[in-house]
Amino acid sequence: MVLKPSDDDQEAEWVAGLCELVMAKDPSEYRISRPIKSPHGFVFQGWTAWTLVPGRAALEPNFGAILKACRSFHEDLATLYTEIPPFLAERRNRWTEADLVTWGEKSIDDVADVNAEILSLVNPVLRQLLRLQKELPSDIGSQLIHGDLTGNVLFDDNDLTAPPGIIDITPYWRPVVFAEAIVVADGLAWHGQGQDLVEMYGTDEVHLQLLVRAMYWRCLTFAIDSDEDWVRDNWPRTDYGRAIGIMQKIMGSRVRCQNPRLSGLE
Repeated sequence: MVLKPSDDDQEAEWVAGLCELVMAKDPSEYRISRPIKSPHGFVFQGWTAWTLVPGRAALEPNFGAILKACRSFHEDLATLYTEIPPFLAERRNRWTEADLVTWGEKSIDDVADVNAEILSLVNPVLRQLLRLQKELPSDIGSQLIHGDLTGNVLFDDNDLTAPPGIIDITPYWRPVVFAEAIVVADGLAWHGQGQDLVEMYGTDEVHLQLLVRAMYWRCLTFAIDSDEDWVRDNWPRTDYGRAIGIMQKIMGSRVRCQNPRLSGLE
């Protein structure tokens, strides 16, 4: 059994109920922890209890396996909830604030606890990403997604046939492919992944635009409610410049492919 503190009792109760519904579908492409209910509900005195999912997050993640589990998991989520959970509108932390800014639903000027020094550090990256950003189709639609999969997918070294385990669900209401885009953004910026990962994910306009937004979101979180020691230790571990270069190369290739006259002149 694993005990976890609850940051928000309403959200924790809801996520536990969601996991029960997912478990009832008996998934085969991924594993998930089962919440343990007390006589008082899933949350008791600020704590939740879960069954242990064997495995650990890999230092060098298997991104192909993560994306496969991600797609299967979100196919199941789409059948369970068709409306945005009410608590999402009230949730406020560095990640949700950055999410609202990323999607144009809030101005960075209206966000509390922005660290001006760190914002100036990440601004060159943010500006490059904004130059790559284009409008998404108006009919793209949203659904319930897990917004932080990369480090929350476990692999069982003692059972290599076991599917990946998904833990610590962080719900957002965004386009389903955005969940994959976040994984790919992490792979590019944090794990030295290259063009092959983007091609595995998808290189059409919508996939690339969601990837731009995922990278913008991850980068912006450094500057909101910042832990300066953590930023000093971890910002040098990222390589957003290289990641943006990979995206620019792919986007340039798409433009050339879509304009055969231009390709013929090169």
